[in-house]
Amino acid sequence: MNTPIRTAALVATLRLAVMALAVKVWVSILTEYPLYFPADFSAAFLIGREEVFDGLYRFAFYSHIVVGPIALILAAWLLFGGQKLTRRRSTTRARQSHRRVGRVQAILVLGILVPSGLVMAWDAHTGPIAGWGFGSLSIATAATMLMAIRKAISGDFEAHRLWATRCFLCLVSPLILRVSMGVSITLAFESETFYQFNAWASWMIPLAIYEFRLLPRRMPSGASALDATMAHTHFPDSPVSSQTVSYQKVMP
Repeated sequence: MNTPIRTAALVATLRLAVMALAVKVWVSILTEYPLYFPADFSAAFLIGREEVFDGLYRFAFYSHIVVGPIALILAAWLLFGGQKLTRRRSTTRARQSHRRVGRVQAILVLGILVPSGLVMAWDAHTGPIAGWGFGSLSIATAATMLMAIRKAISGDFEAHRLWATRCFLCLVSPLILRVSMGVSITLAFESETFYQFNAWASWMIPLAIYEFRLLPRRMPSGASALDATMAHTHFPDSPVSSQTVSYQKVMP
């Protein structure tokens, strides 16, 4: 087996492992839901929340935990199913289904999940540092969703897919938070500071990794623009310079 095949097999295996872990964590979160109906303040997430668990916070909490898993499932279906739509064999029915589910997803995320997340962030566990982290996550989720919608409407489906992936990473961050906190408990370094760190890291690190992976796609255009500038500077009368300067003019 040559190196490219081995690499592809390893990547596929890692993806399956990550998906299996995500499903396991997602199911473990759902198994805790009986503790929330009615609210059991001995449950891990509700410890110390008796004073704030009323009125708007209560409504936001139940809205968030009901819509969150649904939004994550829809996001996964849209993301992985949307990749098939780039193929010529994709049917009109499949595209229409993608649009309908996408509209439902947008309503759930922008109409319920983001507002309820902002309300809950106001009274976040461990104080304002974590609160700002979760609040920023809600804003990032809304921003990436709006950009995905905008690109879809304009017909730029490649950019739409990139923004939809960013939104998916924001939506999956609670699973990453749960895994990291579980590791901290197992290794006995759980603390308020670590929780505050995770309120930011659980979504910023995945987004940063994703943006880093996109860098090779952006390099050719940047390199071409640089080559054009150097060619025009050192060889202003050369044919290559004329071509590259023309290329520069059409660059956004």
